[in-house]
Amino acid sequence: MLQNIRIVLVRTFHPGNIGSAARAMKTMGLTQLALVNPVDFPSDEALKMAVSAADVVQNATVYSSLIDAISDCHVVVASTARSRGFDLPVLSPEGSAQLLYSTAKQVIKPVAIVFGPERMGLSNEDLSLATHRVTIPTSPDYSSLNMAAAVQTLSYELYKQHSQHCDLDTHTDIRERPSMEALEVFYQQLEAILTETGFIFKNHPGKIMQKFRRLFARAELDKTELKMIHGAFASLKKAQNLREKSKK
Repeated sequence: MLQNIRIVLVRTFHPGNIGSAARAMKTMGLTQLALVNPVDFPSDEALKMAVSAADVVQNATVYSSLIDAISDCHVVVASTARSRGFDLPVLSPEGSAQLLYSTAKQVIKPVAIVFGPERMGLSNEDLSLATHRVTIPTSPDYSSLNMAAAVQTLSYELYKQHSQHCDLDTHTDIRERPSMEALEVFYQQLEAILTETGFIFKNHPGKIMQKFRRLFARAELDKTELKMIHGAFASLKKAQNLREKSKK
């Protein structure tokens, strides 16, 4: 199920890192590479650094936004050295590989690991689109990892899961998760309802929706739970319409 696992590089600055990441991927059986707003691509440097993984670079899909790159994914793990201002359920490298591989294998849905740009990593906006985050343990004396090194490390953990043919049912939550596209629709609907009721001020929204995103990210909603909340929204709307009719 490695073919269902997508490596997403966001706003990559150096094209050589794209090639190095592709090489790291291919050595571990991964081929699905997505690029979000790369600074320099297509690039001869990327192909040069890929060596025998040039096909992974050539077949990479370029997107204009992160949500477009992951909209069909059901688990999205953000690789980051720090939580920044957006807290997410935290996984170890091995734990992230278990979750990603078991979802791709047993639910047969696309999943993704997202890596940020070399200079500053993923932004809070990027993290708000993920379901989990993973941090690779490093020496406190020098914690900076090259992007390709991070890709290699997490790709190796994924390949370990694949090569061991583990039955992970008892170790990993494999509930059927909603796609990121479905979650975005939910967040838009929630924001519209909260704005309509006055809970969110349209001209001064503040950080309310960011806090709600953190809340639901920690809850790790599955499809059934998301459907239940949509049903609750519909019920509240129906009750509101009935009250308005009774006043006329």
